[in-house]
Amino acid sequence: MQVNLDRCEKTRCPKTTAPDMPSPLEAALAERERFLNENPEMRAYQEEIDTILDKSGDSRGRMAVLGTLLQGKLLEMQRELYKLTMILDETIKA
Repeated sequence: MQVNLDRCEKTRCPKTTAPDMPSPLEAALAERERFLNENPEMRAYQEEIDTILDKSGDSRGRMAVLGTLLQGKLLEMQRELYKLTMILDETIKA
């Protein structure tokens, strides 16, 4: 997702008082890029998220999409945890 920093800074993101300090948005984007450089396997997932968010409209739509994505990942984790629990139960019984 490409973010127009000029537009954001004019409308929603107040500038910091010190001119040499990055805005909160710039700092968050830099942190995201650092994370993706350290975890390149996550870049495809981030691109998927960005594509979906680009189509979601306003901030309410983005929050709804993020909630849905998080819920889906939590359900996946719950299924995997259940499988692990079953394996551990079988191991203990053996």
